[in-house]
Amino acid sequence: MVVHSTVGGAAWRGWFGRLRAPGLIGLLALAGWTIVRLVLATRVESTSFIAAPRAYLGAMLVGFLNDVAVAVLLAMVLRAPFALFSRFGRYRWVRFAGHLFFMLVVGLVAFGWVAEIFFWNEFSSRFNGIAVFYLVFPREVIGNLEESFKVSHYLPLFALAAVAFWWPLRRQVASTLAWRDGRGTRLRRFAVALVAIAIGILALYSEPDDILRNRELDQVARNGLQTMVGAALTNDEKYDGAYAGLPEAEALPILRKMVAQDNTTFIDAPNMPPTWRHVDNGVAEKHLNIVMVTEESFGSMFMDDLDNKLPARLTPDLTRLAKDGMLFTNIYAQGDRTVRGLEATETAFAPIPGIATARREGSLDMFSLPHLLNQRGYDTGVLYGGRVTFDNMGTFWSGIGYQHVWGQTDIRHESFKTIWGVSDEDLFTEALQRMDEMTSGGKPAFLTMMTVSNHRPYEFPQTHLKWDPGMGKRENTARYAQWAFVDFVERSRQKPWFKDTVFIFVADHNVKVNGAARVPVNSFRIPILFYAPDHIPARRVDTLGAQIDLVPTLLGLLGFTYDSPFFGIDLMRVPEGEGRFAMAHNFSIAFGRPGHVVVLEPNRKVEGYKFDPRIAELPVEKPDPQTLAMAIAQTQLAHRAFYSHRYHWR
Repeated sequence: MVVHSTVGGAAWRGWFGRLRAPGLIGLLALAGWTIVRLVLATRVESTSFIAAPRAYLGAMLVGFLNDVAVAVLLAMVLRAPFALFSRFGRYRWVRFAGHLFFMLVVGLVAFGWVAEIFFWNEFSSRFNGIAVFYLVFPREVIGNLEESFKVSHYLPLFALAAVAFWWPLRRQVASTLAWRDGRGTRLRRFAVALVAIAIGILALYSEPDDILRNRELDQVARNGLQTMVGAALTNDEKYDGAYAGLPEAEALPILRKMVAQDNTTFIDAPNMPPTWRHVDNGVAEKHLNIVMVTEESFGSMFMDDLDNKLPARLTPDLTRLAKDGMLFTNIYAQGDRTVRGLEATETAFAPIPGIATARREGSLDMFSLPHLLNQRGYDTGVLYGGRVTFDNMGTFWSGIGYQHVWGQTDIRHESFKTIWGVSDEDLFTEALQRMDEMTSGGKPAFLTMMTVSNHRPYEFPQTHLKWDPGMGKRENTARYAQWAFVDFVERSRQKPWFKDTVFIFVADHNVKVNGAARVPVNSFRIPILFYAPDHIPARRVDTLGAQIDLVPTLLGLLGFTYDSPFFGIDLMRVPEGEGRFAMAHNFSIAFGRPGHVVVLEPNRKVEGYKFDPRIAELPVEKPDPQTLAMAIAQTQLAHRAFYSHRYHWR
């Protein structure tokens, strides 16, 4: 018995030792990812283990296989350079650096376990394009983590965890660094690592990402590194060949029928976009000042008497103001990123797969609301509470025609700040001064603002509105955001430009996207309010619409006659019971109209759902043919118009 035990123990130690450090780190990562998956499974909101035990077990099994593939990839990526350059291990400083490197890798893997759980709590998703974009802007991300969670307090724990995980591996690390192989052996090991990496990549990215037919469980079944790398490599997604398509001769009349209204005439001209048309509102134009406030993360879930399922009333001030304005109650955002909202509300361009056009090089000179107003003698400017370099916003704003672009560094008074920028009331104080200056020369003014307060870490100055201990941080900040906007309108009443100004309140997106569907459309619902008591009658409008409809609706309310390629339409001219919306989520495009939603997926996949704005989880159905044709026509022709430079004024 003793002999067998000794032999078995020696065999085990021999096998364990042959794994070397890269293999052991892969096993360690695999164990952590398994625990993370179990935690994320408890966070799924669209179903439960009792309701769908097979789906949950399927997520666990597929997820484990994905984790194994990623763990092998991680081990091989670590192994490859040591296999090729093992002869340098004879230098002491190389061995020291190698130990530090492995310790850092272990620490980052452990940090990733925790980060995935926090990311899921915020976005109901594995790492995706949002995580990739945020890595480009470490100042905001690190600052947000610090202000929200005091991450610096936990860094010593991560350092201790890295040392604790590295300590039992130190002999394997030393063994790896002590390789003294000949040139042929080094090349063979390096080649084996490369082949294993190639096989792992093919296995990971050839797997369908919707095998469980539930978006949340499909996400649980993925690996966070797998999804983040995939997002990084496919941000600028192509359409033709990757998504369901139509011959252009069929798509063009479908799209034109979608944007045609009783006051439009299409203009056929060389190199013009398919939606290029003349819009005749038939009355004298009202060159009113326009102040458009894009509110950070202010979805319909916050609005009292609209879609608020929260126990406390959060928008008493905005609800009161809306009674004297035109409130659109059934609008859907273009995406779950601020730049998606800006793309929609300022260029009225339909969503295409991948990142927003605001982040693409081709956004320069896109047709836009500021460009159209510049032609009518407006002084146009944008005022952002944060840094204009964030997410390419400053470049986008300048490129689409704004004459002035002001950011956080242009705020000319003391202000309350978070890592994202100044508080909403400080932004509005600056806006009052900017409007005074922009209107002083007799020109009408168009000022767009982008707020930042309603965002984690959910902090605001409590000089006027006090913290309500009966509400959570998110709800308190949403209540502050609506108060700050109404306070801005009230302060504007003392200005000579107030009576000839239309104020617009629109969210960039909702606060969180969750649900089983590939695109949980009811998580995208937002409010839009037009407020100009002397010019726009008070009314509640329940017409189904999209964020891209804001610009044509505004121009219709002001009586503008103009030519444009806008994909949006005037919601005041939509027949009862009609309307449509479109939105992007990761690499999916959802298109909906009353009763139906279709989702366009890569690899030419299509999904269908019954649409009811009162139901959170939409029932699956066979894609409605008419809705599908409209979705393809709009997305396909929008993609082609952008990349052929036909949605641009020059």
